[in-house]
Amino acid sequence: MKALPFIAAILLVTLAACATEQPAPTPTTPTFQATPTPPTPAPTATFTPTPTPGRTPSPTAAATPTKPRPSQVTIPSNFKSYRDQNFGFQVFYPPTWTAENTEQPSPLAVLEGPEGQGQPQGRVHVVYNRDVMASDAVVDNILSQFLERPGFRTLEESGVTLRDGTPAFQTTYQWTGQGTMRGALFGVTRPRSSQSFVMIVEGPQDAFQANLEDIRAMLTSFQLEEPAPLGIPRSQALTLYFDEGPLILDPAIAQESQSIQYITQIFSGLVSFDANMALAPELAKEWKISGNGTVFTFTLRDNARFHNGRPVTASDFKYSWERAIAKDTQSPTAGTYLDDIVGVSAFVTGKAKAVSGIEVVNEKALKVTIDAPKAYFLSKLAHPVAYVVDRSQVEAPSNPSGTRWWVQPNATGPFSMNQWLPGLVMVLDANKDFYGTPPKVPHVVFRLYGGIPSLMYQAGEIDAATVAVEQVKEIDNPQSPLSKELVKSPELSIFYVGFATDKPPFNDPLVRRAFLLATDREKLLRNVLENTRALAHGFLPPGLPGYNSAIPTISYDPKAAVDLITKSSYGSAAKLPPIIYTTSGATAAPPLVEALLAMWKENLGVDVKVRLLDPTLYYYDLDFSLDNLFDYGWIADYPDPHNFLDVLFHTGADNNKGKYSKPSVDALLDQARVEQNQQKRLELYQQAEKLLLDDTAAIPLYFGRSHTLVKPYVQNLGLTPFGMVDLRRVSLNFPTRLSYQP
Repeated sequence: MKALPFIAAILLVTLAACATEQPAPTPTTPTFQATPTPPTPAPTATFTPTPTPGRTPSPTAAATPTKPRPSQVTIPSNFKSYRDQNFGFQVFYPPTWTAENTEQPSPLAVLEGPEGQGQPQGRVHVVYNRDVMASDAVVDNILSQFLERPGFRTLEESGVTLRDGTPAFQTTYQWTGQGTMRGALFGVTRPRSSQSFVMIVEGPQDAFQANLEDIRAMLTSFQLEEPAPLGIPRSQALTLYFDEGPLILDPAIAQESQSIQYITQIFSGLVSFDANMALAPELAKEWKISGNGTVFTFTLRDNARFHNGRPVTASDFKYSWERAIAKDTQSPTAGTYLDDIVGVSAFVTGKAKAVSGIEVVNEKALKVTIDAPKAYFLSKLAHPVAYVVDRSQVEAPSNPSGTRWWVQPNATGPFSMNQWLPGLVMVLDANKDFYGTPPKVPHVVFRLYGGIPSLMYQAGEIDAATVAVEQVKEIDNPQSPLSKELVKSPELSIFYVGFATDKPPFNDPLVRRAFLLATDREKLLRNVLENTRALAHGFLPPGLPGYNSAIPTISYDPKAAVDLITKSSYGSAAKLPPIIYTTSGATAAPPLVEALLAMWKENLGVDVKVRLLDPTLYYYDLDFSLDNLFDYGWIADYPDPHNFLDVLFHTGADNNKGKYSKPSVDALLDQARVEQNQQKRLELYQQAEKLLLDDTAAIPLYFGRSHTLVKPYVQNLGLTPFGMVDLRRVSLNFPTRLSYQP
């Protein structure tokens, strides 16, 4: 599957949530905006907001700081309560005001005076910072965004101690809008956390002054609680942070790890891989293979059921696979993982109404015929595109809101969907009727927005965390208290620079070789990735059958690179056509790409330009926006060299984005597809890999490694070499103290 591109996502985020005792939500337009900073690249995306180095000067000399003091304001007994369980806070507001959940990232909620327009309006936000920041620094950071308002000046600022003892900070200010306007800004940081809450109340000066006592009471009523998304107590849930959440939960269409991570928890297929990378039965309890190796007969489990209790039948699989293969579905993966089945081509082109190689024997038996004996075919069926879906749900008429069926899928996996609030939280429930051993943890809570995972982990907000590249060295130090909780595991993955070999100048193998020799890959790993990844000399990662540890080292040689350009069909670097590198990024190319461009500029005199694609849609957009160079990452879907060399470099392969083509390579890969002797198969792949390297089909950069912090009370968290987490065997042995303590 496609791995995450070389980039981190948005860095400063705000979150939305749910409230109690409030009218139905209506959309509002937020006036406060968090200010993002340029992304920090890493092989896995993380959120890293802007640091604020302590207090900044007040905007005007009028502000009069005072010492923190306990809240002196009494909360009237008739105030209503707004409670956000997702992120853990409560605030009280006047009975004549309204409180509305905006259901968007910012703000969390809008609290509005009794007459709407012309009355004060409050907004509650939550922000994550690069570091743990004091409340006054948070307020100053937000306040700096208001300085351009005409006539802006601060009036008073003071520290406040909330009723639970947590220190907070507040500022009042005014500016000139349609008349004189007044505002109050309140900030509080969750203890030991980079998470801060900000409340802003603004309105016309007269109305603000008339509501002043209520505003003061509302601000100081703020209190922190332990988050309990959807009311689920922490002791009943494994809580994780996965940035942004899935793009799509349709197994037939998803192709990148960001979405597949969730799909593998909710859906399932005939087979999967166990902890030792051996094929294991899933919905199929057994299978038989014909003597010639081309016919597979699967027998489904008697207790194979969808989440709604309906039994899974062989017809469900025939429908699911033909739906994935169908031209109208536009699956980017069906052509790779189901193309060995007889009759696929005729079905896709409309010459047949069904795939002849998929036969329903009876309700519990499915016969599949492939075009030739292929040792890896069964492994392909572990890919999500081969998962079963519920036809009655997929083909049901669209609901009035236009919600896709996969938002609340009726699937078969170890977990079922409880609720998904995009950009906020996803909660999965253990499937108690799972055909295998039911999961031990009742719920899994995925926090979809947040801060730096390691800081969230240290603050106790999450139970496991991916460690960003720039933090691995510090955490892996034996002196670090977190070092004993760091789990390091290799991935079956390869990250490389791809060439558009069908376009100038990289249709010339000498130019491709020159760019390889002009790349100091060891320096990239040392300076950009801080030696957290393994240098790749080939395309097959360690641990994969067929990995060749004896592949000759490709040395960095800028002088030889220049000589190759001279010998190429272009004669010199000055005669090369314009070159564009397609990569992912919001505002700038990731440092790894910037470092590559600098090397090629220095060593070859070539000025490579950059085209940025949306990081979340990178692999979906690449086919339509690929230029001369591009970055690519691939994590194994099954542990076989076919999944790397054939899938990525065979002529015409869907994932051969650079359109590389060489008859001698294709011949070896074609022979390896049907070779029944395993040792000979692996030798054929090793020969093909050598040809790819000799011809510089791409620039191999590094093999992946994951670095994950796991709390001691989390047991049996499966970190697979496929870049996924296996949650079905996880159990929790929480310490005695579970309640929130500020």
